[in-house]
Amino acid sequence: MSSVAVGWISPNASCPVCGASVYFYANQHGSRVFFDDLGPPWPKHPCTDDPTRNVTTAGGRQAPSLRDFSVMQRPSESRDRRWKPYTVRGITIEDGRPRITLQPLSGSGRARHWIASKPMPLQADDLVFVQAQQMSYFDTDVWQPAVVEDARRAVETARKLITTRDKQHVLATLAAQVAAGEMTLDEMADASVAVQAARTRGEIADALKIRVTDLKVAPPRPGDLWMLAIAFVLMVVATSAAEGGRSFLMMLPGLLLMATAVYRLNPDVERGTRVFLAVLMAMVAICPAGVLGGAIQVEILGH
Repeated sequence: MSSVAVGWISPNASCPVCGASVYFYANQHGSRVFFDDLGPPWPKHPCTDDPTRNVTTAGGRQAPSLRDFSVMQRPSESRDRRWKPYTVRGITIEDGRPRITLQPLSGSGRARHWIASKPMPLQADDLVFVQAQQMSYFDTDVWQPAVVEDARRAVETARKLITTRDKQHVLATLAAQVAAGEMTLDEMADASVAVQAARTRGEIADALKIRVTDLKVAPPRPGDLWMLAIAFVLMVVATSAAEGGRSFLMMLPGLLLMATAVYRLNPDVERGTRVFLAVLMAMVAICPAGVLGGAIQVEILGH
């Protein structure tokens, strides 16, 4: 296997028209695709609209994998560099879902694990591209580039509770789609019934026939964000105005206000978890507030 530098991949074929180095996919049914570069947005080579032309491949292979990357080539300007290249190191099945182990293209660095929602046409040494929680690869089953979400994030998001405010936000979005001519009134009526009956984000996503990670819920209330900021300021002021036990006592109003703000900012979490998270975040905020308040106190005493 050839060693490959980070961000550098190589072509496995030559264009039969212009002789340029290209990436060539073919299958047993005669389908052929030529790419100027691998990875999103998967730019196709413009010279090769005729799929019947002969092509010369490196090593006799007709599907790019890490084994073909023997001649270094800088990624073209057409490739979205936010997508990082990885190679598939192995695939196992856990809880009925494929677990894909990925290694950075350089061969060094930490491996990452990807949970897929269904089997994928990938094998060891295949090249994939990852950005945040999305993976892009060339799907040889449908003969098109594909983008899939990490199922772990989708499962966690689907379990989150949906609030009345979130439902109102979704219904307003549906009304806007009707006004824009993107949805009929009958379609909106059917979707609205499903939205009103939903308890989780996953149920709403299923009703709208979209990925749960694409679901847009209501943004935080500005008042809750202001409450959070005011609470921190009160804690800093209390620490800078007193010492020892008095500081903590004077910080109590700020702590209570911060806990309330955190509680209100997480309406899609179970009640017990919300309370624990609110108390935890309020206690954690004591340290930065205390450090900042102490610095202010020292500055005042110095003057």
